[in-house]
Parts: sequence; structure tokens; C-alpha cells
Amino acid sequence: MKKLASMSVWVFGTAFGLLAGCGSSSYSGSSGPYSPPGGGGPAGSNNPSSTMSGNGGASGAPVNGGSFGNVATGGGQDFGAFRRALNERRIPSPNSLDAAGFFAEHYTSLPIPTCGQTFCLHGMLSVSPDMVHGGQWTLLQLGMNSPIDPATVAKPPLDLVVVLDRSGSMADAGKMDYAKQGLHLLIEQLGEDDTFTLIAFDTDVQSLFGPTRIGANRTAVGAIVDGIRPQGGTNIYGGLEAGYKAALSVGDETQQRRVIFLTDGLPTAGNTNPEQIKTMSAGYNDKYIGLTTIGLGSDVDAGLLRSLSEQGGGNFYFAEKPAAVQEVFSTELAFFVAPIAYDLELSIDELPSYKIKQVYGTNLWRAGVGGGQVRIPSVFLVSRTSTMPDASGGRRGGGSAIMAELAPTPAHPTTGHCDVANLHLRYRQPGSATVQTQDAAIAYEVGDAGSAADGFYDTRDVEKNTIILGLFVALRDATARAATDPSGARALLTAFQPKFKARIAGWADDDLIDDIVILQQYIDLLGAQP
Repeated sequence: MKKLASMSVWVFGTAFGLLAGCGSSSYSGSSGPYSPPGGGGPAGSNNPSSTMSGNGGASGAPVNGGSFGNVATGGGQDFGAFRRALNERRIPSPNSLDAAGFFAEHYTSLPIPTCGQTFCLHGMLSVSPDMVHGGQWTLLQLGMNSPIDPATVAKPPLDLVVVLDRSGSMADAGKMDYAKQGLHLLIEQLGEDDTFTLIAFDTDVQSLFGPTRIGANRTAVGAIVDGIRPQGGTNIYGGLEAGYKAALSVGDETQQRRVIFLTDGLPTAGNTNPEQIKTMSAGYNDKYIGLTTIGLGSDVDAGLLRSLSEQGGGNFYFAEKPAAVQEVFSTELAFFVAPIAYDLELSIDELPSYKIKQVYGTNLWRAGVGGGQVRIPSVFLVSRTSTMPDASGGRRGGGSAIMAELAPTPAHPTTGHCDVANLHLRYRQPGSATVQTQDAAIAYEVGDAGSAADGFYDTRDVEKNTIILGLFVALRDATARAATDPSGARALLTAFQPKFKARIAGWADDDLIDDIVILQQYIDLLGAQP
């Protein structure tokens, strides 16, 4: 592995990855400059000049060589639906796999956040072979993390509404039992001053408890949960709207209002139009009510739940087994109910050398003339601080990566200085109306990229994420073909497999080791198709 110019960049925000192709930068913002450790240097050197500005802080313990937190942007937090299909010997559906959920099950290792601020942004370069389609990728990952240890973040008072699907299908395969286990765990973990509401829906919608402080009511609420029985249809619109109205009736954004919505299926009662459900939900999200969605069972509309959570500044989980339900509820309450930034906007201005080709990791990207923008309602610290899975074997909580692939234009220089893109970041901290801003100019000195078989990487961190993206694209493309052309899908993965294994040889990384198992499992499944 050869190294390109190193690039260390610092800013506030969330974990982004941008596939681009150049490597020095300068930053400006709302307060004074910051020089990264190791000193400055000319563009193209191992320590390029980089300045930063901004201010802010989070309620948690700063890290000095200990654990620190990556940052999540919401949306999919796993690819559990994809895993479950493989385990049940079914061809996964295309909507069971998305880049946000895939990256969330891989711990995104980033350089130590020594910027001295709430968020630190790291720019890391990669020029590597495209293991799926051939040719070459030129990549710039912008990864964000925080010096705050996620285990030390103090949760503000919480106004939590749980909306539970109790339709007749929830009686199948123990789904209601899974949901009740998770609810009991959540109720135990709520703080004395947290406000709790429980709403159940089938064809109709019923408020079962609250909004009331949980305090001395835990036993009573637990009994209510135990008494829920499946029946009727699935009125997703009515249940979700009732949850939002309950959250809006108390507190404000400093009290962290959030709805957790659990369902196992498609809308069959009330307003069943998915677009109208999303429009209704977005209206409440604009009032800073976050939404987390949890899918139970293979019939769930993963695409709808993922979209609802992403636009709501929350997370989508697919709970594929009882242990996953407990993992989801523990993680959600411990980390994702306390946003550390609101109204985050990242815009990219294209420059003559590159055009944006494709954006991975978010459905919130909106292309415009000369660039585009991502708007994220709220961002959070994530739970994992290493590649090791949690105690139950779960891999959720690895972090987020929003990755834009850039294509060089005829104006791209063959030598000398290359301007890639200008970035603009805006956000505010909870309870504050002050908008923090950050601007970045991305550039590098074009050098000899050579022809190293494994590519060029600024750090080992960006090398891993480049490999992960390659695997995601291979799985995505194979899944798009699998239903109608299983032999073609298998051929794609069989051709990709030795390249992938060669690239991760020598990596002691639990995430990548697990990926080998998933890849082989999918190849075997496709080979068994008629």
C-alpha cells in the first residue's frame, strides 16, 4: 500500500464520506484557526496546511487517548432484513439493503479527534481499483467523530412516545413477544423525570398510557404492556400521527421529543398511501420531533420505515431475532435520544475538475445546479468504539458514511494544482438558535498515482471504508439481478470474492471477517436456485 498526501480536517457535524479525488484543504468558519498536530505543510505533503474554525461543546467526557464517539446521521442502522433473508434461504429483496444501514454495521475507524471541539472532521484520500466494475475510483472520505466518549453523554429529560403495532399478524412467529421484551427493557431504563406515552394501533388507535412521567408508574406500565393482544388491521398513518400529537403536547426541543414506532407489516387500514404517510410525518419532524422506526418480520415495508426515520432525524432497525430487539432498545435509549446537533446542512459546490456522479449513504441528498446539498434534522453519537461486536454479537452502532462518487472531467489537470470542490457546513446545537458555519476548499497537487495493485490510501481508515463500499456495491448489484438472473448474480459475486479476500488479507477486523461469511452464504444460496 502506497500513501497519497495526508489530509487532516476538522469541523463540526456527522460522519460523512465523500468519494472524490484530491487531498489538501483549507477551512474557515465562525471562530479562530486550528492547526492539526504535526504542523502544516504544502498541499501534496504528508501534513498539508489545514485550518478550522467553530465553537461548541457537548455534555460528556472528553477523551484523551480513550474511547471516543463516531457520529450517526439517522436512517438505516443495520442490514438485518438482508441477513434474515439469507438465513431463511430466501433471495433478499433490493430494499432490504441500503448503504446507510450497511455502513452502520461496520465500525468506522477514524483518526483520534484532537481538534478540541465537539466534532472533528478528517479528510482521507484513496485512489483504488473498482473491484466490481473495473477501472479506478478516486476517493476522498470526510469522516467525522467526537472527542466525547458516548458512554459519558448525559441524556436530557426525555419525552418518549412508543407506538406499537398490535395488528393480528403480530401474533405470528413470536413478534409480539419480541416487542414486549424490548418495551420492558426500555421502561426499566427510563429516567425518573422522563415522560412516557404508550399508544397501540390495529385498525383503530388507542392511547394506553400517558403522557406522564414514568416515575413510580413502571410497574403499572409493565402490566399494560403485558395485556396487549394482537387483533385487526394495520393503521400506520393513524398510529404514527397519534404518536406525534402526543409528543407535541408536552415539552420542547430541549426535552428531546421522540417517537419510537414498531410495526411488522404494510399499511392496510386508514390512509394507506406511503407518500401521504411520509408527508404527514415530515410535517411533525419540522417541529423537532424525532422518529425511530423498528421493523419486525419479513413482511415489513423496509423502504417506507427507512425513509420515515431518515427524514425524521432518527433510525430504522430491522429486528431479526429476540437478541436484536433488546440490542435495539438498549442502544436507542442510551445514545440516539440525545442529539448533539440539529438542522445540519452540508452542501457541495462542484468545481471544473470533478462532477458528482452518485451519492451513497443517504436518501436526503438533493442535486442542484453546480452541486447539491444534504439536510439532516439531527445527529447523534453512536455506541460502538471498536470493531468488536457488542455482548449479544450485534454489529449496529458503527457510525455513518455519506459517500459521493465524483467523476473527473476533461478539465482535470494532469499535473500541478487540482481544485476539487468547496464544502459548506451549517448546524446548531440543541437549545440554541445560533447557526454554526464551516467552509472548506478541497484541493491537491496532482502526482504520480502509479499502478499499485491495492491502490493508494492516505490512511488505513479510508482503506477499510473503500473496501466496505466495494462490498456493498457488489451485494447491491447482485441483489438487483438475483430474482430474475440468479446465475448472473452468482457470477458477479464469485468474480468479486477473490478480490475481496485478497484485499482484506491480514486484517484483524471482526466486521470484515463477518463480511466473508455473508458473501459466501449469498453465493451458496444463489448456486442452489433453479
